[in-house]
Amino acid sequence: MAKQGVIPVAKRWKFHDHVHIEKLKVKAVVGPDSWDQLKPQNLNISLHMATDFSKSSRLDDLKYSLNYAVISKDIGDYIKKNSKRNFKDLVSIGKTIVDYTKKTYPGIIDLKVEVQSKEGNIRSNDIRGIVHSSDEETNEVLIADFKMLTLIGVFTFERMKRQFVDFTIRLPVEDGSDVPPYNTIISQITDYVEKSNFKTVEALVETVSQVILTQNEYFIERPKLPISVKVIKLNAISETDGVGVSCSHCYDDFRSSGPVVMEQAEKNETLTNFDLPVNTFSLDKDSWKSAVLAFGSNVGDRFKNIVDAMNLLNAHEQVKIISTSSLFESNPMYFKDQTSFLNGCVKIKTRLLPDELLKLCKKIEYDELRRIKHFDNGPRTIDLDIVIYYDSTGQDVTVNTEVLTIPHPRLIERSFVLEPLCELVSPTQIHPITAETFHDHLNQLYQNENSEDLLWKVVPTGDKFLKFRTEWQRDLLTDVRVPVSKSNGYLMGIVNVTPDSFSDGSAEYDNLSAVMSRIDTMVSEALELHDMIILDIGGCSTRPGSIQASEEEELSRTIPIIDAVTTSKTLPLNKIVLSIDTYRSAVAEAAILAGVGIINDISGGTFDPKILQVVGKYPNVAYVLSHIRGTIESMSTQTSYLTTDDSVDEFILDKKSDSDKDEILFIRTIGREVCSKFEELFKNNIFRWQLFLDPGIGFAKVGKQNLDIIKHLQLLKNYSCIKQNEYYSLVNLPVLLGPSRKKFIGDITNIPVAKDRDFVTGAILSSALANGCDIVRVHDVRNNSKVLKLANELYRD
Repeated sequence: MAKQGVIPVAKRWKFHDHVHIEKLKVKAVVGPDSWDQLKPQNLNISLHMATDFSKSSRLDDLKYSLNYAVISKDIGDYIKKNSKRNFKDLVSIGKTIVDYTKKTYPGIIDLKVEVQSKEGNIRSNDIRGIVHSSDEETNEVLIADFKMLTLIGVFTFERMKRQFVDFTIRLPVEDGSDVPPYNTIISQITDYVEKSNFKTVEALVETVSQVILTQNEYFIERPKLPISVKVIKLNAISETDGVGVSCSHCYDDFRSSGPVVMEQAEKNETLTNFDLPVNTFSLDKDSWKSAVLAFGSNVGDRFKNIVDAMNLLNAHEQVKIISTSSLFESNPMYFKDQTSFLNGCVKIKTRLLPDELLKLCKKIEYDELRRIKHFDNGPRTIDLDIVIYYDSTGQDVTVNTEVLTIPHPRLIERSFVLEPLCELVSPTQIHPITAETFHDHLNQLYQNENSEDLLWKVVPTGDKFLKFRTEWQRDLLTDVRVPVSKSNGYLMGIVNVTPDSFSDGSAEYDNLSAVMSRIDTMVSEALELHDMIILDIGGCSTRPGSIQASEEEELSRTIPIIDAVTTSKTLPLNKIVLSIDTYRSAVAEAAILAGVGIINDISGGTFDPKILQVVGKYPNVAYVLSHIRGTIESMSTQTSYLTTDDSVDEFILDKKSDSDKDEILFIRTIGREVCSKFEELFKNNIFRWQLFLDPGIGFAKVGKQNLDIIKHLQLLKNYSCIKQNEYYSLVNLPVLLGPSRKKFIGDITNIPVAKDRDFVTGAILSSALANGCDIVRVHDVRNNSKVLKLANELYRD
């Protein structure tokens, strides 16, 4: 029976109006914070006030209701006046707010106050004191968003990895008493659950209730006071946010069972030091499994060491390289008095079991490449580590023996492993121990903003390397953290030795002396402001609709120029990288043998597929992977891009992309079509580290489409997709753009003659560099080298 003068609960909440204030933000001391310090915590106060505003609604007059604006201000001011007071706990401050509000506003019939702290305990992101003005209802402490890793499940695959469980716990507060020791209870549960090993969540939730009730005098002294515990397995059923159970118990339920024995936590236990129940010997020895290996070198010819290691892996009859990551240069971790490393990852198919694969890696390290290990994390000729391993069905395999731990125990603390790994695994791929995605771990690592996590992307270009540094920032359009180019952009000067190129065809194209004079001028102009220039030599015009020179003509035009440059006694060859603008395999190989370090193929390997075989033979030569449609004759008719493909999952970095905006669909279509070429690249033994990306401005693109590429370059650079269970990514591919003097610029500015478009080309180049372009291909080196210098100062670090 309700107390005299008190409105029964059902009637009070059923028949009265309510005014709500949700999460009023204040600061107050409510006992120790998550670091056990008595400092003001950021609190969210919510009030749910039962009242009668029928007259206010009938007369449309606020004075007959509760003015939530005034109440919010008054409570905020009241808390500020008591800023030096220690309210002890969340329930106590809630009671204070209830008393103050009820006394100040007589129109409140009944009141519930929730005081939420996200800083009260490092383990729980949501602790609340819930206080009622009515004696009919029980005050309580709510512990929510309380996640831990544990081993739980009835299936073998579940018990091969820890998974997250999420607890919600309600602790009642008896009238006139102190609150239950909720911080102590959180510590007790954490110590217990992180050591637990249950088949069912039912057993877990029951035993956690027992831990709380039998380990705390508060509940032993109140044997009939019930608590409730709810546990959710977050990753158990993919079609749900989580599944689980809840129960309610009091101390009397466990009086005969006694307290749960609490084992002491091991000292120096780390996130990756788990005692996992694994059995890798149950793997099918004859089936093809898959794995990702991390590699690194910082002794001798680092690049050659890595290439040799890849060739030795691929030569094994039970190993097939599927794809590689980019190469990254990193400063040494742990032992820092050594030279910088080249690092990356390689994805393989293998019939070898994990221990057999480890033996192969060690054989390559020590027997083949003569690694000498002086101490852990020291210099090495080559290092091969098994990072992750999957069975033939794609399930994670975990290993924990004296000689091998999979996943690699230090994986999530190393950007030089996570960054290349995230080029090979999708944003949905979960770390089998932490149950977080690898991409999330990389984001978290970069959010720490440690200088040792900064990497340089390295692209081999013959006997030289181009380096590109990226840092991560939030992209406003996609609301995700994305890698953004921070290194200075490079200049590529166009050396056309053709009579019919669209803007600089020359009658002296076959005059070696005249061409070399032009090159000498171009180089000197570039090096006045920059440390390096790329010379892109072309002997066959590729403008839409142009008549193609024969292979013999192209060879006769280009190879003598390359020979002349590489044998020059006056040119600063250490500051020049040579590129060949060709889609022909024979020309590409002849140019490589003559000294070229970049193959700039506008066709993406579609005009002469053998060009991919050529590039695959030379892992130190870069390949510009270009987007195009159709042929030289037909490309101008294939400019419709607003298409989707439901069989492909698309991402902008680590976020699913399903935007139907025209410009986003356009970029997604280009990204999807470029990624469709990756399988053919990898089949031809082309390494990812060899690739540049060219979106193909002017090639099967018209008008505004070219501007959209430049405006949304960051979206393209951070595009990836899953197609037929394979993951392809454009992330970290340096972008080359060639808008110089092109028709769309003339159409916009009403400049019909191509040679007159150099000034406005500078504006386009500046915008391209601001949006993340890494290499700009230009005709007018003298003026555009100045544009590049200014743009680097404006937009790059």
